[in-house]
Amino acid sequence: MSQDWYSLFVPDATPDEVASALESLLSGQGYHAYDPFPGGTGTPPNLREMVRLFVAPADQGWVRVVGQVDEALLPALSESLGKPVICGWVDGSSGGFTVFREGERHDGPGALKPYLRGDQTGEVLQQAFTGNLPVPPVESSGPPVMVVGADAIPPDVQQLAAEKGVDTKQAGKLFEKLSSSLFGKLERDAQEGSREEQEQARAILSGEARNVWNSLNGQRVRAIAGVLRLPDHWRTPEWQTLRDAYHVHRLRERNPRMPLLPGDEDALKAVPDALKYRPVYMGRE
Repeated sequence: MSQDWYSLFVPDATPDEVASALESLLSGQGYHAYDPFPGGTGTPPNLREMVRLFVAPADQGWVRVVGQVDEALLPALSESLGKPVICGWVDGSSGGFTVFREGERHDGPGALKPYLRGDQTGEVLQQAFTGNLPVPPVESSGPPVMVVGADAIPPDVQQLAAEKGVDTKQAGKLFEKLSSSLFGKLERDAQEGSREEQEQARAILSGEARNVWNSLNGQRVRAIAGVLRLPDHWRTPEWQTLRDAYHVHRLRERNPRMPLLPGDEDALKAVPDALKYRPVYMGRE
């Protein structure tokens, strides 16, 4: 599952005008709306390209668009709305924020300075951009602990070992031997390498690397967002969480007595107000 994150933020706008502007621009490029959710028309066959977005309810003076929008559309979107559009992203190779205003792209801390929180400064924003503003780990509960041995073998691997008649204690010793070699190298990298290599090694050692928001790109984006006056929930819900919640809420809306499938209750709780988001699903052949 991809952990890439993309969002747009439009100040002083309404969800309807943002959604309408997106639909109009996409229609002009040959896209047609479709509704793949329960009660909708389904996904048309033979679609070559699809755009799948959700426009969030207005929150603290901002409208957020959840999902990836082709960057080529953003200058026209800012012109159509007559408002700046802040684009934020985190992917496997980069992460940051940029501003589209009056049909042009503006990069760097200066472009975001008008959106600083009242208690922040341009100097702090510059530190965030350069990766020199620390942020705490996401969902971290105390110092990391690396447990090595038989108990550290994943449950599915333990089960396979048992089925094949492999002694898990012996397997654990081998795992420990291999791990000590690997993590010894990572520890040396953390002490001797460049700053980026150090952070990557420590992320792997701590188990934090699996969360995109603890990656170098994710930390940088969180640091920048932390000094801007974006909504409190600027990065949640993420697209896949929202899509799953929206799907189940639509099912429940059509048939409240329908029994929940495994995972449906979690989806409902994850985004209780999912039906307040406006989907913009469009495709072209």
